[in-house]
Amino acid sequence: MKSKTINTCSTHVLKIAFFLILCFNAQHILAQNSLLDKRVTLSFKNENLPNVISKIEEQVSCSFSYTLNIFKTNRIVSKNYVNEPLREVLNELFVKHQVYYRVRNNTIHLQNNTEKGQVSGKLTTVDGNPAPFVSVALQGTNLGATSDENGYFKFSAPEGEYTILVRSLDLKEQKQPVSIEANTNTKVNFKLIETSQALKEVVVVGNKYSITSRKESEYVSRLPIKNLENSQVYSVIDKELIKEQMALTLEESFRNVPGAAPAKTGSGMPSFFSRGFQTSENFRNGMATYLRTGIDLANVERVETIKGPSSTLFGSQMTSFGGIINYVTKRPYEHFGGEIAYSMGSWDLNRMTLDLNTPIKNAEGLLVRLNVSRQTENSFQDQGNKATTLIAPSISYQVNDRLKLSLDIDFLSANGIVAGGWITGPSLGITSFKDLKLDYRQSLNDNSLVSKQSSNNVFLEAEYKISDEWVSQSRYAYGGGAYDDLYIFDYIWQTQSSVDRVLRAFTDEKTTRKNFQQNFTGDFKLGQLRNRLVVGFDYLSSSRLTRYDGLGYGAKVFEPANLDNLNATPVIRIENVLAALAGRNTGQNHTKESTYSIYASDVLNLTDNLLLMGSLRVDRFISDGTTNTLTRATTGNYNQTALSPKFGLVYQIVKEKVSLFGNYLNGFKNVGNRIQPNGEVSIFKPQQAAQWEGGVKVDLANKLNATISYYQIDVTNSTRNELRDGINFFVQDGTQKSKGLEVEIIGRPFSGFNYVASYGYNDNEFTKANANVMGKRAQGTPEHVVNLWASYAIIDGKAQGLGLGIGNSYVSETFLDSANTFTLASYNLLDATLFYNRPKYKISLKANNILDQQYWVSDGYYARPQKPANFMINVTYKF
Repeated sequence: MKSKTINTCSTHVLKIAFFLILCFNAQHILAQNSLLDKRVTLSFKNENLPNVISKIEEQVSCSFSYTLNIFKTNRIVSKNYVNEPLREVLNELFVKHQVYYRVRNNTIHLQNNTEKGQVSGKLTTVDGNPAPFVSVALQGTNLGATSDENGYFKFSAPEGEYTILVRSLDLKEQKQPVSIEANTNTKVNFKLIETSQALKEVVVVGNKYSITSRKESEYVSRLPIKNLENSQVYSVIDKELIKEQMALTLEESFRNVPGAAPAKTGSGMPSFFSRGFQTSENFRNGMATYLRTGIDLANVERVETIKGPSSTLFGSQMTSFGGIINYVTKRPYEHFGGEIAYSMGSWDLNRMTLDLNTPIKNAEGLLVRLNVSRQTENSFQDQGNKATTLIAPSISYQVNDRLKLSLDIDFLSANGIVAGGWITGPSLGITSFKDLKLDYRQSLNDNSLVSKQSSNNVFLEAEYKISDEWVSQSRYAYGGGAYDDLYIFDYIWQTQSSVDRVLRAFTDEKTTRKNFQQNFTGDFKLGQLRNRLVVGFDYLSSSRLTRYDGLGYGAKVFEPANLDNLNATPVIRIENVLAALAGRNTGQNHTKESTYSIYASDVLNLTDNLLLMGSLRVDRFISDGTTNTLTRATTGNYNQTALSPKFGLVYQIVKEKVSLFGNYLNGFKNVGNRIQPNGEVSIFKPQQAAQWEGGVKVDLANKLNATISYYQIDVTNSTRNELRDGINFFVQDGTQKSKGLEVEIIGRPFSGFNYVASYGYNDNEFTKANANVMGKRAQGTPEHVVNLWASYAIIDGKAQGLGLGIGNSYVSETFLDSANTFTLASYNLLDATLFYNRPKYKISLKANNILDQQYWVSDGYYARPQKPANFMINVTYKF
């Protein structure tokens, strides 16, 4: 009985002791968290760490314990903290520099020992299921792990106080504080805000899950406005869709743009026809380029196409009246990751890509990303090949909570054979290439005519948060390109059996554009009216140094190809070309231009649902003309000033779901002065384009996004010839009209199934022009374009990640010549992909042009045959 009483007493004593220990630990933890949650408002400028620590001690009423040898005492701190938790301040000052801290009562102990503890836990979704393949990391470090298939994670870290982050692709980031002790396992569990079905879909199909966010852009209006608030029409092709379609070049992505007919210039630069006009220049991160190659999608995060004249924000040197192309490059992110991929396919396609991202250890806020690609491929024709190499590093540095610096560079080289372009002679009498007496795979080219092309870009950006309402963006872009010998055949089909072979030879060329842009963007209220305003300055200088010979224009240089007896037609090799060039003395032409512009654009909320946009650009263009190095003569120098307004109106009939919009957009092209036959100089004004457009936009919570619009573009101040007393004079009263309808629908009707569908109709004609084009349609512009891509991926079960994508692109017939007598037939491209996507790897198979269509595409003047049926296989490892 006595023993039982003693045991009972002992049990009570143990329970009481255990309870007291729990209370003590709870009190300690609460006190620790209370200290770390205290708010800090301090400003440091060029101060060493001991001084920084002293100021924190004084404001927070705590003490630090440390020895000077644990960190560099000469390290200088310049940073502003406004109402920041002490925990975040300590993480930024110390943890990112491998100095860790522990809190004991009211003392913060700093240490840099290597003793480690373990962090483990489980991630679950809001509906209680495991959350697999989700990233877990300690903020400000490279430490972390990815949850396994059952949602569990585990990793080691030096003891100290941290903030633990949980993120999965585009899902919302979650975080909470964690205290890690040496030789101890710390348990941390998270409940995500997503359902298990939503999480599975993100893991399998990526950020196509988030339809709404895909349509947002910081470049379209240079303002923080959403798609439904924007009165302008634009499309976005993101990296997930690009990867699913296994697209390799920029022009391939254009098949997802409403009304756009993909094309390519003679030297291989991407372009498209849209709204009756050709767009062949490409913006990069909203800034100027001067490409002399194509664009490899290995370094592209997304492709944006902005419809209609866009000179108000983007000027005139690189814009088209049909719209502009802006491709956004890949930027660094906060944790280690990347992928390596290999592709092979038809005509000996071999392609390797690497995407590597990492924070820099011991460098606070410094992130680095590198994209590299190498590709070789032969032509589907009897002659032709190309090899490209891309190197693209990107660096981001978060200096403090207000200032962020970015550096972005790419270099692309392309060596190979440039495909020849076809045009027709005036007396051919044939209206289609289907009557051409030449095998589709016969090129009339030669593999000795190797062209060497290169493009490079440098982009610098400083973004500074002036206040809660104002942000400053300072941007500089350098874009350059070069031809170190470029050989392009022009095949002029003169008769049914005879083709003239003219060679355009650019024996050296160098292009440069330098673009500086300063924007001040505000989001503020005047009275009760919300304003989102951008005020900016833009400077753009262009230089082109080129040496060009047209071998065969004028006197014939090479023998025509006899299609009735092709074997007897001599091959034109590099030796023949060099011999022809040796007999010429061609000087270089150096062209220099510059533009100074200021602009402002404001979106005013008249009510919560009614928005008004008003914008204006003042543009001063200065042409220094073109100077020839042989004659030393300069021609074409002139100056011109233009105003470019833009207006828009948006009414959201259902807030954040359905909006009606209308816009007036302006575009202009600088036109140089002309010397008339009688010796007089005519001073011309800029060519102008005015677009009126209206339509509806719909955004239904990541289930459906749609835009329907009708537009009309009127072009004035075009130059044309006028016959006076049998002599041609230049006059500036030409006009052109283009109108049409565009529809874009992006949908996700149920989990795993996504589609992008679009239709474009365009009717255009020259309403006042030279007699040979009066009433005619612009070359290369289709009347109808229909695009569809749909994919389904299995979200659950053993086959999770297995998917199928199928797409079709239809482009109606176009005219190759300005007289509208020679027709490029319509074409219908059917493509499909089969893929198996897992968190660590992806295997994809692509079949292109399954119907094996033989079709030709215009670049606005020449036409080129395109690839018949072909395939590609890709294997990607993700880390």
